Amino acid sequence: MNKRVILLKDVFCKQFRKQITQLFLVGAIGLVPISAFAQVYQITMKKSNAPLSSVIAEIEKESGYTFFYNDDQINLGKKISIDVTDASLDVVLNHMFRNTGYVYRIVNNQIVVSKASDEKASARTLSVNAAQQQKSVTIKGGVKDAHGEPVIGASVVEAGTTNGTVTDFEGNFVLTVSGRDKHVLISYIGYTTKNIALKDGQTSVNVILEEDSELLDEVVVVGYGTQKKVNLTGSVAAIGSEEIKDRVQTNVLAAVQGTVPGVTVISRPGSTPSINFRGRGNLGTSSPLYVIDGAIADADLFSNLDPNSIETISFLKDASSSAIYGSRAAYGVVLVTTKRGQKEKMNVSYSGYVGMKMPTYLPDVLDSWDYAILLNEAFYNRDASNGKNAAYSEDEIKWFRDGSKPDYYPNTKWADLVLDNPVVTTQHSLNFSGGSDKVRFFSGLGYLYDDKFMPGQSSQRYNLDINVAADVTKWLTLKSGVKFIRSTNKTEHGVASIGNFLMVPSTMVAQQSNGEWGSIAGGKAATQSFMNGNPLRALSKNNWSDGKTDNTMIDLGFDLKPVKGLVISGQGAFKGWESKSRGYTALQDNVKNFETGAEIPGTGVYTNEMNMFWQSENRTMYTLTARYDWSNKVHNIGILAGTSYEHYKYERLYTKWKDFVTDDLEDMTTGGEISKDQPDQNSYGTPLREYKILSYFGRLNYSLLDRYLFEANLRADASSRFHKDNRWGIFPSFSAGWRINQENFMQQIDWINNLKIRASWGTLGNINNVGNYDYFQLYNNGADYNFDNEAVKGVLESKPANEKLGWETVALTDIGVDFDIFNGLLSLTADYYVKNTSDILLSYNVPLETGIWSNPSQNIAKVRNSGFELALTHRKSFGDFSYVVSANIATNHNEIKDMGESDDIIQNGGDKIRYILREGESIGSFFGLKTDGLYTQEEIDAGHYYTYGRKPKAGDIKYVPQRENVEWGSAINGEDRTIIGKDVPDFTYGINLNLQYKDFELSIFGQGVSGTMAGFESEQVSAFMLNSNPRKFHLGRWTEENSNPRAVYPRIYGGHSLDDYNQYFSDYQLFDADYFRIKTISLGYRVPSNLISKWGMSSLKFFLTGENLFTLRADHVMKDFDPEASSGRGIGSLGTKSVAFGVNVSF
Repeated sequence: MNKRVILLKDVFCKQFRKQITQLFLVGAIGLVPISAFAQVYQITMKKSNAPLSSVIAEIEKESGYTFFYNDDQINLGKKISIDVTDASLDVVLNHMFRNTGYVYRIVNNQIVVSKASDEKASARTLSVNAAQQQKSVTIKGGVKDAHGEPVIGASVVEAGTTNGTVTDFEGNFVLTVSGRDKHVLISYIGYTTKNIALKDGQTSVNVILEEDSELLDEVVVVGYGTQKKVNLTGSVAAIGSEEIKDRVQTNVLAAVQGTVPGVTVISRPGSTPSINFRGRGNLGTSSPLYVIDGAIADADLFSNLDPNSIETISFLKDASSSAIYGSRAAYGVVLVTTKRGQKEKMNVSYSGYVGMKMPTYLPDVLDSWDYAILLNEAFYNRDASNGKNAAYSEDEIKWFRDGSKPDYYPNTKWADLVLDNPVVTTQHSLNFSGGSDKVRFFSGLGYLYDDKFMPGQSSQRYNLDINVAADVTKWLTLKSGVKFIRSTNKTEHGVASIGNFLMVPSTMVAQQSNGEWGSIAGGKAATQSFMNGNPLRALSKNNWSDGKTDNTMIDLGFDLKPVKGLVISGQGAFKGWESKSRGYTALQDNVKNFETGAEIPGTGVYTNEMNMFWQSENRTMYTLTARYDWSNKVHNIGILAGTSYEHYKYERLYTKWKDFVTDDLEDMTTGGEISKDQPDQNSYGTPLREYKILSYFGRLNYSLLDRYLFEANLRADASSRFHKDNRWGIFPSFSAGWRINQENFMQQIDWINNLKIRASWGTLGNINNVGNYDYFQLYNNGADYNFDNEAVKGVLESKPANEKLGWETVALTDIGVDFDIFNGLLSLTADYYVKNTSDILLSYNVPLETGIWSNPSQNIAKVRNSGFELALTHRKSFGDFSYVVSANIATNHNEIKDMGESDDIIQNGGDKIRYILREGESIGSFFGLKTDGLYTQEEIDAGHYYTYGRKPKAGDIKYVPQRENVEWGSAINGEDRTIIGKDVPDFTYGINLNLQYKDFELSIFGQGVSGTMAGFESEQVSAFMLNSNPRKFHLGRWTEENSNPRAVYPRIYGGHSLDDYNQYFSDYQLFDADYFRIKTISLGYRVPSNLISKWGMSSLKFFLTGENLFTLRADHVMKDFDPEASSGRGIGSLGTKSVAFGVNVSF
């Protein structure tokens, strides 16, 4: 019985394997070069006075034949003409060499060219080649793996040629090779390539391919060390430098977007991307910890690293992998390892690109005549007694259209007038690396220049990265590293914002015909706000600003190996950040009335002033670890113990001076007096913030028979942010794994290369949302007291002491599986996780009688995140062609589980947008009114409506009450607000396709989100709000002629108030933000080494890359907003797409 089961299992496995590979094998056979096909090639070619070399190259490309000639005898620059259509190779060659003085001979796939006078010599050459061809032999053979199983689809190629085939279902092949070079290369994914030298007379080859040990020994960087990937029991994802270095991104964080499941990077236009792991973990900041070369860093340093200096980036997502960092890693860890030198001769490499950037979307606002038509309609809708041409007459609308009166009725295209489009972006990196037996080094220089769409604005970045390691003795290695990044930004004159394009209508004259700034809008005197908001006039100001930010990281360390297996490591690191910015507002004359020439009061700038803002952060860190590893054939044990200390300090200074004698002096001391009209009084002086953290940590790794895996971590952190009685936090984690494929009963299933299940649980702490002095009793100045009828300055208690303030705690459970089959043909990693965050800080109200105006916080809230993550990779090669397809998807369900005794918390998201924190709901939930389309006239006549400040009209939004038994005609109120959507996606995904044919590479990467909304307000979405310019989608509004109750926009009004009936925040202001975006398309060509080696180059690659070129979006209403834009007014900056040409070269 058992024997029968085993036999059936073997049959099933073999049949399953054959079915899986059959599809790929058919494609592979179709791609194999077969010389017989060369005889029937039909060539079409038209050349006029073309050099002989170009014609030869094209024939070789089209036919697969190879030309042989003597360079000293054949003039490759000789001009020839040829015009043939679907001609055979003989016909083409006869045309080609006619009247050239050259003759040719064909021997199989070779075309030998010589002078006509050297025909005898040519004949001798032909006889030699013919003799060699006569020695061609047909080789038969088989390819198997170490278990004796046939390797299906293995590539078998004659060395130095494109002549090849692939193995069949039984691992067999037949290949005819020439007598010139009897070497055969046999390769397959996941195995080491074999180079077989054939002996004279040998006609059969049987090969056993060995598994590629590099795949089995692949290591991943983890906290305070590395581990073999196959032995990992935690959830860790890693990417290499190759995956990001050809991206046209100014920010490393944006370059990793969509590459790792469960890691969500949000690239908001105009802002630094944000990142979170596995959902929003609490009600405040959920940012991960950044560690660069073993030292604590931050998002700013990571984002501005030169991608060409990065070796690997690891993402630690679960408690097991993150717990070694304790309180710093509650929301994941980003581990970065920069490049190091190796024991080799010096290598010099350069990588750079030059590209053009364009906006992904521009606000699509109305032309002036459409603006006039809609404004007439808006006035009529507000009060029909105004008539249908209350704002503009038919003649005025005609003048807008025909442009006959540009000083009064223009059609101003603000974006065309103001924006630079496209703009230049360029990045360059120069790296040096190498080493000897004792010393190894790497140094990198980087430069980035990035133009902005607003004229006169630009930014630059300079990178320096140095890493040196020296083996002082066999047991002592010293290491050092320096990273310096300087980022600068400059604005050479006044600037306009994207918001100006919406706030100033197209009916406004930008500049009058007499050269004065526009003072007319729609045939009338422009409003003061229009004149002051004129985007073109804003650029003319003598304003300027500049900024400089320095990021510095210096680390010194050692590795001490006193006995076998024991490594004692120490590191001291300093991380500094300093930012200095200045801004100058110049005087500006009033706008002059176009008709009278008189100055218009309130349209100038009457006080010049300069401000300066300086900030500084210093972080000092010390780490000491001892690691011991021991193993035999049965047991593998690794023990790590360590301690770390960190001291953080922040300072700032702000000042402003005004009344400068001239705009030409850029020295602040030339100002007349210090400006005292700063609204933020806290900006003055040098407020100091600092904290300290002391930690002890340890880790135990154990594996039995290389198949049963176990890991335990423990970390103890003490933070100065807590009272001494509540200062320490203890954070344990445990994980286990089972490599099932290593079991004896799995050895017969040879197509499974790796099958591992793993599970982990652990707790982590969080102090990111705890202030440095939150447990202290705090006082504020500015309080006045009355003593004997005299006002006396004093202080006021602003927050009571809270000695019980404690750690936020994250408990994370993860179950995962890793699966690899057919030696890398298909790989899968899947995880299910539950992340419970408890003791979240939440403010609570105190009685007004206390006089305390800043609410204290308590550890009372709980949040739960759960979800699935899946990553798939499929790779295959067919001779010269190979491809890799990878995809990842991650789901997340977020829920606020407990808010203690606190009521719902409503948070402002802008002028009108509101979020709510409520038990049982997701963080990021929009809070507003639900709607059911638009009212019809029949509903109004029947009295089937609800009021909201006034009685609605047909075409107004139909708000739906959430209270029970609300009668018709009743008023909608605040109790009818409910959750109407969320801005947290249900799932995120990424797809990557890499194709390679010979020396050509094509890479396509796409990323998307689903199940999320964006909420817009004010001029971004509401027609005529604050006198703003409507957008094209407003043309789909409800009208008496288009009385569709599902129209994309309600009855239009000339609203100037934020509280107009149709402007209350509701799901009518929410838009579907689901999208799929092709983030990168890159085409590369690697120049063959035999063409560049004579120039001292080891590699040379050219590439053409496009970023954000194509976007599929779910929302088809408001088509001119970037789906990655943030909710709110969304008018800060523009998203970008780009095209760049670059080169990578190594010497």
